[in-house]
Amino acid sequence: MQGYDIAIIGGGIMGAAAACEMARKGARVALIDQARLPNPRGASVDHSKIFRFAYPDALYARLAADALKLWQEAERETETPLMTRTGLLLIGSRRAQPDSQDAMGYYNALRSVGLAAEMMTGDQVARLFPQFNRDAIAYGVLDPSGAILHAERAVTALIDLARSRGASVIENLRVVEIKNRDGVIRLAVEAGEFIECDRAMIASGPWTRKLLPEIDGLLTTTRQEVFYFEPEQAHISNTAPGFGVGDFPLFFATDTGFYGFPIHHAGAMKIANHEKGRPVDPDRVTESVSLEAINECRAFFAEFIPKLADARIKETRVCVYNNTPDDDFIIDWHPQIENVLIVTGFSGHGFKFGPVIGRIAAELLLSGSASYNIDRFRLARFEQR
Repeated sequence: MQGYDIAIIGGGIMGAAAACEMARKGARVALIDQARLPNPRGASVDHSKIFRFAYPDALYARLAADALKLWQEAERETETPLMTRTGLLLIGSRRAQPDSQDAMGYYNALRSVGLAAEMMTGDQVARLFPQFNRDAIAYGVLDPSGAILHAERAVTALIDLARSRGASVIENLRVVEIKNRDGVIRLAVEAGEFIECDRAMIASGPWTRKLLPEIDGLLTTTRQEVFYFEPEQAHISNTAPGFGVGDFPLFFATDTGFYGFPIHHAGAMKIANHEKGRPVDPDRVTESVSLEAINECRAFFAEFIPKLADARIKETRVCVYNNTPDDDFIIDWHPQIENVLIVTGFSGHGFKFGPVIGRIAAELLLSGSASYNIDRFRLARFEQR
């Protein structure tokens, strides 16, 4: 097969964003995926993902601020709306949060890097968003940057942009082995052929464990159940009073793990729990959701958003998280195979950073160094444990 300067294994958000960056700089790039893109089983694909600055960690808040600029550039260049601004409300329950230390972590991190945030009492939350049950809420932090990222649309737009810049997009081809032979990277594929390149990027999400068994112990794939609920009368008017964009924010209940979206897809709003699900093989993920998870969603609604307790389920999805032990990303050179960059382990919160991670990967692959300090994402951190 044809040789390339750089081959990217994995056509999710990280691979697509990196392909855009490297093709823009004139590199001969191949974006390779085992499925037709966007891969419906990939961690990047759903109707929506959350964008937020809000992290109890200044590093991630800064990365998100830089990512927003790149998302906006991508919208302009592709002439495609990729984000819908809604604001994000972080909420903590009265029963589980006797003080505001958790909220202050988010608030202080945002303010430390000059980003807007508003600390709110439970009463203030209820006045601004009366859809929430005042008696359940101890505090809130409002992050005005909060937005819906239209995930599948965004991945598709970046793949198309990479292709328009000259990248080769190779679908339905599974890479099964990577070797460096005399300075040339050889990617063996299931069909028995090889792709050669000077450098390679592994961005294969949960399949990274199978492609690179030497780091399997650092990654865990978990099964996450996602629900789209249709509030009463939403099927008639395509919205419901109080739960559409402009009336209702993105939210994250920090001490329960539940997060949710206003109505944004086919008259429905999305809810899921960020707490890690059960470990799975990414090639054997079942699509059916559990009655237990449905009941947990309804219990959350009954406590925090009572008007949604009887909302009808319109759609369910199962996605996967590709987790590291500390939930920080892995962005580092392969310890044994020269000129192979590993970009993985986004632990269910990486999508929003796609464009900036793509830029970091491109810098490393094209020049050997990055304009960001990525020490926190290096593999060496696991050796210190």
